Amino acid sequence: MQALTIPGVPVAMQQDGWWLDAPTDKEDRRRVVRRRDAGKAGLLLALIALGDVLVWGFAPGLNLALFAGVVLFAGLGLAWPQLRARTRGAIAAGGVLSLLPMIELVQPLSVLIALVGLSLCAAALAGLSRGDLLRGAARLWWVAPVQSVSDGANGAKALSDLNLARVDLRALVMVWCVPAGTTLIFGLLILAANPVLDRWVADAMTWNLPEPDLWRAWFWVCLSAAIWPMLVTWQMRERLRARKLQRHTVKREGVINAESVARSLVAFNALFAVQTGMDVLFLYGDAGLPDGISPAAYAHRGAYPLLVTALLAGLFAVLARPYLAGRPVLRWLMLIWLLQTLALVVASVWRLDIYVDAFGLTRLRLAAYVWMGLVAVGLCIVVWQIWQDRQAAWMMLRSGALGAVTLYACAFVSFDAVVARHNLTHHDEPDMMLLCRLSEDAIPSLRRTLGPNWRAHCHSEYTQPRLFQPDNWREWGFRNWRTRNSLAAMTIEIAAP
Repeated sequence: MQALTIPGVPVAMQQDGWWLDAPTDKEDRRRVVRRRDAGKAGLLLALIALGDVLVWGFAPGLNLALFAGVVLFAGLGLAWPQLRARTRGAIAAGGVLSLLPMIELVQPLSVLIALVGLSLCAAALAGLSRGDLLRGAARLWWVAPVQSVSDGANGAKALSDLNLARVDLRALVMVWCVPAGTTLIFGLLILAANPVLDRWVADAMTWNLPEPDLWRAWFWVCLSAAIWPMLVTWQMRERLRARKLQRHTVKREGVINAESVARSLVAFNALFAVQTGMDVLFLYGDAGLPDGISPAAYAHRGAYPLLVTALLAGLFAVLARPYLAGRPVLRWLMLIWLLQTLALVVASVWRLDIYVDAFGLTRLRLAAYVWMGLVAVGLCIVVWQIWQDRQAAWMMLRSGALGAVTLYACAFVSFDAVVARHNLTHHDEPDMMLLCRLSEDAIPSLRRTLGPNWRAHCHSEYTQPRLFQPDNWREWGFRNWRTRNSLAAMTIEIAAP
């Protein structure tokens, strides 16, 4: 059909008049829709087959990241015409960054990062704006299953309504008689001329179908439910972008008001000043502790409670922020209190460091270091927000980005390797029960410090880190590959004269 051209009409209106070129015949439109749906169904079957080949029967590894990447780029290919070039690049880059932690190591944190990243990419594939992206990614978790179930029911209904009597057999014969017949003749001739191909065909003809596996069939169903929404993201656009109606109501004053904030800040400053003064005496100074309280006990007693205190202080600062406007005294009281809270976080880090020097490093204590650093930087952001009179959204955006970047970076760091390396190098008598319960990432440090017979230092063979040896390239992981290379290099060094 030729494009309709209207002389004198602006180009923008000509482009907006796409409906003038739409097919006028309803049957043509149905044929286009059926062809498009058939193509998506065929792509779905191909992706299910790929998922079965990559994932079923193999340990999680490179296969999960590879399969998720193929599904994402398949959806990107389908939505390609509706997206701008910048959006396409952002989706591709976001997908790669989301899957890199799973290539490093498949663990709960890397899987969580991949799920969040792919949800954001799916929301972008649906054409949502930047402001609706987070809301759409969250809504995807209940919109996508509904879309899969409804489309599956519609597809089953369409198959049940298929009437073979309406099929034009003469047209089918006219279309397929010559290609099918000639292909069969040429195929027989090639089989007669090629004994290797003839052997393959004979083996395929005698191949016995495996017995039905209900668990594998259920795995296919789960794969289809996970894949299909990524192929039809544009159909979920309005439901992902749904917004709640904003109701303008009169804000009533609650228990948090200017007077309560003022009294709270005075009490908080006095209470925190007592704790800060005692930390100066007992942690940084030379003042002796009372009988029965060791420095390690004093440090351990306050490390985690003070961290929770700092978190609650930051939350109160956010809630009390609207009542500081136009009240310089409250503003200065809030800043002084937040600075005292930051001092408590520094004291918590100091306490934890003392306790680690005495009893060694663990996963929880290493995670506490990370969280204390996050809380300290977050408090600095809150202080800067109040000092510069910024909005709460400014602070929340930067604090959220800081937390996301920190979690993403932690996915590439082996906590077990850090714990083993620290305890073996900083303690003469490390806790071997703790070290032998770590993952395979601790083996290089154990091997380097204790020698080839490091397993003899573990209490039992059941409480030893075991090195994973992938049986297939699908089970490959970057961190496991580095561990195996480190052990291989140590073996070569010992074997050298």
